[in-house]
Order: sequence, then structure tokens, then C-alpha cells
Amino acid sequence: MDRIEQKICNTQKNIFIYASKLGYSTESFTSAYLKSEFCAEAFDTEYSRYQFETPMECMDFILPEIENQLVKADNIDSDLAGYVGMMYRYLYFITPYTSRELAEKVPFSEVAKTANAAMIEGEHLAADDICTELGLEQLC
Repeated sequence: MDRIEQKICNTQKNIFIYASKLGYSTESFTSAYLKSEFCAEAFDTEYSRYQFETPMECMDFILPEIENQLVKADNIDSDLAGYVGMMYRYLYFITPYTSRELAEKVPFSEVAKTANAAMIEGEHLAADDICTELGLEQLC
């Protein structure tokens, strides 16, 4: 993964952290966001200014579209939320699937359970584990 793709992963990570700080369940946010038009148009594309924007700026466009699908929760782990956001974008870059397709093929629980291993082994090995476990095709 190149530096620009890493920055885009980081932007999505920060969006997920911000959503958690707003009190939205990471699982409900993940599903709604990955299936949103905003995600398709702003992140599943070669270039969009939103890929390098602040989470607050992005959320101004995300929430009007998906807020009615979100669930409020207490005691949200912002680190886990960030990891989940980053990993779904990472998977987007290494597989031929759109975010919407990843939301269908890769359950939230599958990504969440790799968080601890990723801290030790690295994100690339965690992503490989997810792809192997679920039989996902990889681009490289």
C-alpha cells in the first residue's frame, strides 16, 4: 500500500473514531457508512477531496444520509472503532470489492476480532487473515 492509500485509510479511521465519540455504535455506523452513497462517491473512487478532509467535514455529509440507521451506545471503544474503519478501507485497497460489497462479505465481528492481533502482527497480516478466513480474492 502506498502513502496516499495509507492517508486515506487514516482519514476513514478518524471518521470512525469521531462517530464513536458522537456516541454511535461502531457496528451500526460500519454497516450504514459502508453502504452509503457518500462512501461510494467519496471513498470508493480514485480521488475525492473528502479522502483528505477532517472527520467533522465528512460527517456533515455522512450523517444526513445515514443517521436514521444509527444506534446510540455507551462505552464505545474509540480505538476499536478507528481500527475497524481503517481495516475496511485497507480491505478495499487489497481486494476487488466495493465498500458496499465488503459490508456484505465481511461481518463487523470478523474485523473486530482481529484488532488485537493487528497490533502485534501488523495490519497487513490481519487483512490477510480476514481474506483467508472468508475466502476473499486479493489483488496482489
